[in-house]
Amino acid sequence: MYSLYLFRLGSTSSTVYRRALITPIIPSIATYSLKIHVNVTIQTNPSLDAINICTFSEIIAKRRWSELKKVQKDANHIQILQQLFDSNANPSLILVYFTWLEKEYGVSHSLGQYCRLLNLLAKARLYPKIKRLLNDFVAKKEGHSNSSLFHALSMVDDWFCGNSVLVDMLILAYVKNLKVDLAVKAFKLAGHYGVELSVNSCNPMLAALVDQGKIQVMENVHKKIYPNEITYNTLIDGFYKDENLPAAMKVFKDMEMQDLKADVVTYNSLISGLCNDQKIHEALDLRDEMLGCGLQPNIVTYSALINGYSKKGMLKEARELSDDAARQGLAPTAVTFGG
Repeated sequence: MYSLYLFRLGSTSSTVYRRALITPIIPSIATYSLKIHVNVTIQTNPSLDAINICTFSEIIAKRRWSELKKVQKDANHIQILQQLFDSNANPSLILVYFTWLEKEYGVSHSLGQYCRLLNLLAKARLYPKIKRLLNDFVAKKEGHSNSSLFHALSMVDDWFCGNSVLVDMLILAYVKNLKVDLAVKAFKLAGHYGVELSVNSCNPMLAALVDQGKIQVMENVHKKIYPNEITYNTLIDGFYKDENLPAAMKVFKDMEMQDLKADVVTYNSLISGLCNDQKIHEALDLRDEMLGCGLQPNIVTYSALINGYSKKGMLKEARELSDDAARQGLAPTAVTFGG
């Protein structure tokens, strides 16, 4: 029990130990061992009190790296980083020191340290810095699962569970680094932690899934978000590329019911799909609707319709439409007339 008491006292245990020697208490082997351990710890880890944290922060802020090396020569890097965290230093300065340690000394920061810094940056609303740090983390860090990352973030501060900004940016970082599967896993975990994500982070993930041909995953993900115009346009593009015209048309109708506007790319996808199914009249109706919305057909629109006429054997109409495209200053493409 006495040894345990000394352990809890830490650096002040030496004083208690000396007092104990003049009492009837007989130190045990464990007590002597702990006394030696405490003395060694105190001697080999100089107190950071000698380093004025304000002075240290000023050196970091002014990027005086040679002076920084001298100041921290006899101190432990991790201890200094910990003191910066504990002293409520400016998160931007902590980030500077954090990254400098990686580049200068090859320090590999723990997941907990990353999460603590991310949390501070998020509370300070330093979003561009979070974006860069997360991109770096996702690009370099291997072996950390989304589960361990989410757990570490939640252990830093309960604030994380009610705020989406870190997970939003994590998903964007995964997408940027072509790790779409990890983005989807982070998206699913966010629901378990009660984090409601922004559609602005979900849309790039959906677009990446379309690019990779993972249409089923795209469809499952979109059911769990609140879509906007970009979401619907992405879904229609995905279903069109998957040659699933009925699903694309259904999304288009849902979009209209939400009073959301399609863009030229979406109309072109639907018109192309209808022409491929030889539904030229429905395609022309969409073209007219497109014009009614103030959207001008481009060469992709014309090429799809010309190709649709050609498939129906309506060559006269195809030539007239081609002439109209020329008058609009639109050059034919390789798909014009099915070429």
